[in-house]
Amino acid sequence: MPPEEVVGLLNEYYALMTAIAVKYNAYIDKFIGDCMMLVFSAPMPKNDDAQRAVKAAWEMQKEIINLQEKWQKLGKPTFSIGIGINTGEVILGNIGSKHKMDYTVIGDNVNLAARLYAAAKGGQILISQNTYEEIKNFTIANKLEPIKVKGKEKPVEIYEVLNLKEEK
Repeated sequence: MPPEEVVGLLNEYYALMTAIAVKYNAYIDKFIGDCMMLVFSAPMPKNDDAQRAVKAAWEMQKEIINLQEKWQKLGKPTFSIGIGINTGEVILGNIGSKHKMDYTVIGDNVNLAARLYAAAKGGQILISQNTYEEIKNFTIANKLEPIKVKGKEKPVEIYEVLNLKEEK
């Protein structure tokens, strides 16, 4: 595709995804190609951060299906997204130099989220054990085989979100 068309598709995709992120009070940290990095505890952690992250991910997966159908009808290429979510302590603040500064998060838990994202197939939402412990009462998730990730000696316990339980 010509670069202009790629930018058009990405902007349409990001318009939908950022609306969902805002709906669930996520801080939109950055765009990386067709990837979004969201933080649900910025600037202050809340008790439902993990729950909002999973709800947002679930809604994003539904919206990308609608977008794929629209693009197919228009003869445009489609893509699917994989999502990785981890819950844990991070450092949040301004990182960089006098030439370029970003308000972002860093830490081992950010790295694990990135590894889960990289392992997720299109249409999949992978969550860590920490996230599962916080959301297990409102979601249906399948425990998968632990995966080996860069930076960890032992394989990491992961779950795939299969559905959300109805709220009462």
